[in-house]
Amino acid sequence: MITPRPYLSFSAMSLFEQDQDKYVKQYLYGEKQFVTRNMKYGSKMADGLEKDEFTGDPVLDTMIIKLPKYELMDKIVEAKGGVKVRYPVDDQIYTVPALKDEKGLIPLLAKPDSSTAEYDAFYEYKTSVKKWTQKMSDESGQITFYATAIWLATGKIPQSIELVNVQVAYQSDRSLAPTGEMFRFPTKRTMTDIIKMTARIRKNWSGIKKLCERELL
Repeated sequence: MITPRPYLSFSAMSLFEQDQDKYVKQYLYGEKQFVTRNMKYGSKMADGLEKDEFTGDPVLDTMIIKLPKYELMDKIVEAKGGVKVRYPVDDQIYTVPALKDEKGLIPLLAKPDSSTAEYDAFYEYKTSVKKWTQKMSDESGQITFYATAIWLATGKIPQSIELVNVQVAYQSDRSLAPTGEMFRFPTKRTMTDIIKMTARIRKNWSGIKKLCERELL
């Protein structure tokens, strides 16, 4: 098996689906991809939440304080009897859930923004200029991927899932700042959603292996 990482994340899968050339450049050759202002701002909020530290932006810090939270913040979902993988961001080993396919196991790396220790509930936070909708939340592949990883880890689909949208707007200097508005979208995932996601995961994992073999062999 040849893959750039010993696991599949939703971001890697999405990039592979969208643009295989960009996937090769980022995951095989380490080229950094363009990051939008909104993505940078979302990362700033995520870092503050994960480290439980103020960002230095008083308006953003106020919104972070107001966010609903569970006990785990931006932690990798782990599973008893799962597959051990090294996560390059912190160089630590995690035991992650894995999906079976005809050629072995597909380790899944999922990091909900906030979850309970039992993984029966989680929040996903999104900063955006455009307001999210209930339909967008219900159709979020990222949320379905996380629910699938949790199902593999626990045998249960999370019963409480919520996407929390923090609205931001461009300022006169083209920087971003929260508007003070926050929208919450409770959503559910069914066994049908999980089955569809497992098929999507298997298809993309197979495609990634074939792409890597063509590039590297």
